[in-house]
Amino acid sequence: MTDENKGYALELTDIGTRQKQEKVYLKPMSLYIPEAGAKAVAELIDGLPGAGEKGVTLTVTNKNNGVSVDKTFTSLTALTDKTTAADAVKDLINIVRGYDTDEDTNVCGW
Repeated sequence: MTDENKGYALELTDIGTRQKQEKVYLKPMSLYIPEAGAKAVAELIDGLPGAGEKGVTLTVTNKNNGVSVDKTFTSLTALTDKTTAADAVKDLINIVRGYDTDEDTNVCGW
């Protein structure tokens, strides 16, 4: 039996409008590179023009097992800071990976 890698989803949700932008990464370890994590968040922000007046939620989901964790920001401005965005992505991935350690197989490359 072969496991299909469904990857990790990075999602940004506007709290006020409930609009969402999502991108799936089959090799999520690339998001540990600060520039890559910040760029990924910036791409999601670009997909939500004028968003974030009531805040936004950044979510990371392991699409293989459904484990998901999110962090809410009171404004979109916080995520436009590259360091904040990169740190948030890395922290969320680490939390999701913490739940993965009990699994027998991990098909996302770790």
